[in-house]
Amino acid sequence: MPLPPLCPRRQHLPPLCRLLSSLPCRRAPPLIWTLSSAGSRSPPGAAGITTAVDTPFYRAFSTSDTLRWNSAIRELVGAAISPDSSTAPLSLYKQMLLAGARPDGHTFLYLVKASTATAGASRSRTWEPEQIHSHIVKNGFGVNEFVATALMRSYEDGAYLGSALKLFEEIPEPGLVSWTAMIRAFLTSGCPRLALQLFIEMRSVGLVPDPVALAVTLSACSQMGNNALAMTIHSLVHKSGVEIDAFVRTELIRVYGSFGKLDLARQVFDEMPRKSVVVCNAMIHQYSASGQVDHALQLFREMDHRDVISWNTMMSGLSQAGRSKETFDLFQEMDLSGLRPNKLTLCTVLSACASSGALETGMWIQAYIEKRRFDDHGSLDASLIDMYAKCGSIEKALQVFEKVPCRTDLYSWTSAICGLAMHGRANRAIHLFHKMQEEGVRPDEITFIGVLNACAHAGLLHEGFHIFHLMQTEYGIAPKIEHFGCMVDLLGRTGCLKEAYNLATMMPMRPNVVVWGTLLSACRVYNNVDMGVAVAEKLIELDPSDPWARIMLSNLYAEVALWDGVMRLRKEMKDVGMKKMPGCSSIELKGKVHEFLAGDNLHPEHEEIQLILEMIETQIKATSGSGM
Repeated sequence: MPLPPLCPRRQHLPPLCRLLSSLPCRRAPPLIWTLSSAGSRSPPGAAGITTAVDTPFYRAFSTSDTLRWNSAIRELVGAAISPDSSTAPLSLYKQMLLAGARPDGHTFLYLVKASTATAGASRSRTWEPEQIHSHIVKNGFGVNEFVATALMRSYEDGAYLGSALKLFEEIPEPGLVSWTAMIRAFLTSGCPRLALQLFIEMRSVGLVPDPVALAVTLSACSQMGNNALAMTIHSLVHKSGVEIDAFVRTELIRVYGSFGKLDLARQVFDEMPRKSVVVCNAMIHQYSASGQVDHALQLFREMDHRDVISWNTMMSGLSQAGRSKETFDLFQEMDLSGLRPNKLTLCTVLSACASSGALETGMWIQAYIEKRRFDDHGSLDASLIDMYAKCGSIEKALQVFEKVPCRTDLYSWTSAICGLAMHGRANRAIHLFHKMQEEGVRPDEITFIGVLNACAHAGLLHEGFHIFHLMQTEYGIAPKIEHFGCMVDLLGRTGCLKEAYNLATMMPMRPNVVVWGTLLSACRVYNNVDMGVAVAEKLIELDPSDPWARIMLSNLYAEVALWDGVMRLRKEMKDVGMKKMPGCSSIELKGKVHEFLAGDNLHPEHEEIQLILEMIETQIKATSGSGM
């Protein structure tokens, strides 16, 4: 269905009223300070402010010179980076009015900027945009395009979308900046379709988009998953002669990459006469995200200059591809280059240690972090806890967790709980979960996955169901497939196979291979052939090429001596060429992780390893023969 025009102010069409009524439009709270009470009372929250407003310089600042007041307010806006200091610009604005100075457009631009900046810093607004909006209108600047556009940017929140659109409609002749601000407001509020509709209307009034407008519109195409529309806009830009700068090209690379069109992304990249670090980083990211890590690494090596984002992007791509050793090597190369890593760099390297079980390397990274004081505030503790737990050293993970007596960060609690569950320490994990609640830390969905997993490993049926219901009733978290998977595992481990099967079939989402695989494992433990066959059929239906379900069912048949079933399944696998994936084990020695596959002889020291194994086997047989 086509969208109604968004600008009936010029077209006199009624659908705007319906559109606006469907958009959130907040009512302004009581004004911090109104013009009518300027001489009688101070704004709530102004008392006790210990900022530059209270200095003798500002207390003696009684001039009616608007320019000087604007300069002073601008200075405070630059310093208003916390909720404690965010009311300072508004308090100075009050003194400005008391001194008889008349605010102008610059005054309100600074106040809007202060509101937006503190909202981003504190995740909440100390004062609402509507409070500034009221003064803007009263002083006759409601139709000023620059002031209105700045205010629209502060409305880039779903709760203010209706207010932003009304403000846009009040501008007599909005220019390109205003149109772009409104398009961006739709986009950041999760309304990409409306953003694209407004872009089309902007073009219909004869405005030519600039690079910012194009980048925002292409981002809307990406949100909608509309590859064809992105290509159409790209084509229109070429035909219209609009210059495509590095900013737009970077967005095109990102959009094409998100659609899996890496050939088009690379074409856009190659067409650039000068390739900045930002553009190269974007292309490396798209290569890495699509699994083409070698192409990403080649481009990384070809770069004349690399910033910390370049290194982080490349290390992240290698780590996610399972190439941990190359991740470590790249980190050491970065350190030797003299470029200082940031916390994201260290999180990436710790993640690589966790996925490869590189405990010694992880310990070295921790020493590196402590020596260079990267973790003074504990921001890397969660990554360290996760790394140690996954590398098999839960004691070291708990040492990191317990070094801070009263933790308030959710991620460290969650990492510790999940680590304990992974190591089978269910009672300790559940104890930590309850302690977390006592400390006032609110668990999230990942925390509940960890504690439910702990209940499953320990077979704590009643405790598990209590926590499962607590998650929904007390914390309002809707169960996802991972939570249902934990409950199916819990029921399966405690022998409640029928209940586990019913839960898997009745949950609101379709069970995946993990859920059915968990139940099939339980069927084998309890030798339930009938249910095992039914579950295996579900697994084969989801992934016909995966031999695991047939192997598990064959083992189940063997447990109850149903040899005909064993032979039939093996014949099926042989006929279609299915092979069991070889087992893999790894060991870390002197900071290097060695991997071994069953039947593999590619290790450079294979012959020496085989000789040692034969010697160990001989000694075991000799010891067994002597009766020891």
